[in-house]
Amino acid sequence: MTQPIEQLIDVYSPFWPGRTLSVQPGDLRLFAPSGVADLDLRTGRMPAHDSHGARPADPLRTAPLTEPAGGAVYIQGQPAPADLAGLMRLLRVDAAAADYAAFLARAADPLEERYLTQLRLIRVPALVGIYHALSPDEMRQFPDQRLTIGELVPAFVADERQRWTTRPGQPPTADPGEPRVQQSLAFGFMVENAHYGVYRIWSRVWLLPH
Repeated sequence: MTQPIEQLIDVYSPFWPGRTLSVQPGDLRLFAPSGVADLDLRTGRMPAHDSHGARPADPLRTAPLTEPAGGAVYIQGQPAPADLAGLMRLLRVDAAAADYAAFLARAADPLEERYLTQLRLIRVPALVGIYHALSPDEMRQFPDQRLTIGELVPAFVADERQRWTTRPGQPPTADPGEPRVQQSLAFGFMVENAHYGVYRIWSRVWLLPH
């Protein structure tokens, strides 16, 4: 039996305490801008800081202009820990870091929302530089998590696989004329901001023709 992820790390409230913030670090509907800032190459100006979530759908355009690696990766449901470690290295994730706040959400309708569980990790430099949720003095006092990012990613995968195997049975298709599909588990990992350290991992359902 694996331990629920909530017992392995400290999960933070979606609403950051003690400050009025224009963008909450725990608002999982929004995505952090990439780099120090996203450059507007047409005007040569920096865009406004409210560019959270303004990511194009075109996969060629979603690559970060200001970072050499990152973006979203979709992987099958049984990745080996060694493969996950290799993925972290390719994406230039600091796997040894433990200085992050974690935010967790579980979907009410996984097929509609396109995830089962998502976990967002925001390192302390991002809490200061992007969200202004910490002052430089508070940054130095922010407590480390019990797991490093490199330890947390496979622990999240193991917990979600256990949840998947113990979920209620899938109801049969109501209409016999509809194609039959089997729901299977898969995962996604995203580097939202490599410079400051904002990452997201989620479990998801993919439909296998049956």
